[in-house]
Amino acid sequence: PLPSFVSARVLHKPLARPPSRPAAHLRLLRWPLSIAAHSPSVAYRSASSLHARIPVPEITMAKLPPPPPPRADSRCPLPSLVHLQGDWANVYEPSDDTYLLLDALAADLAVLRAALPGVVLELGSGSGCVITGLAQILARGGVPAASAALVATDLNASANAATAATAAANSVPLEVVRADLLGAVRPGTVDVLLFNPPYVPTSEEEAAGGQAERDISAAWAGGPDGRVVVDRLLPDLGRLLSARGVFYLLGVRENRPDELAAQVEAQHGMRAELIAERRAQNERLFVMRFSRSQPASA
Repeated sequence: PLPSFVSARVLHKPLARPPSRPAAHLRLLRWPLSIAAHSPSVAYRSASSLHARIPVPEITMAKLPPPPPPRADSRCPLPSLVHLQGDWANVYEPSDDTYLLLDALAADLAVLRAALPGVVLELGSGSGCVITGLAQILARGGVPAASAALVATDLNASANAATAATAAANSVPLEVVRADLLGAVRPGTVDVLLFNPPYVPTSEEEAAGGQAERDISAAWAGGPDGRVVVDRLLPDLGRLLSARGVFYLLGVRENRPDELAAQVEAQHGMRAELIAERRAQNERLFVMRFSRSQPASA
């Protein structure tokens, strides 16, 4: 029987893994990737118990400085997604937020290389565009695919299938796991963590419903201030990142990024930096990087 803390299921067997990849990388998961069954889910409790706002400590919040201006060559090539055309009823279609996150990662290549990523994890992978695109960014930057274990999680079964298909179509070795946030990850194992969360401000009931149904609404319904899911993640952030780990978070201005930065610094001693911003229709998108120490300059 599976241990009681298992609340996720592997839906896709790993793609062929290069022989040179260290098996130790796969110890980040709390159960073998070959397990296909799952125990009764404990991931989705009542909104009142899981979605309560985490109090922000009494600290002075300095306004985050603006990100550096984008370079002329900062637009990142996208991975091939032709295999997913017409399949967006159940999976979040890549949009301006997806493109901004990839552009920010491409511009931050020096920091990513300095992190020496052994484990790269994306939460809420959707179509698989970001995690696959990051693998291509690292490869173009001289980081071989065999040097890092790439893992993508999502609670939407259709997104799991789409992510696996995108990785396969772009020849990227990737583990795809159905999981809720970081509940299936061992402490201190993640070197690069990516999250484009459900950030759209909605009612708490709408956000809780999307998470419970595990459908496409879970990709965008973020509850009050668009922070319900992010606020669940933050308490575990410092414990799960490695000593050199970095965390990339996408959001909108309504998510109160200054408060997010102050909260993570107070809870985990991590430094936040606004590395990219872009206006997309009526949204002001941003990407923040959280790290334990001063990262290398991009």
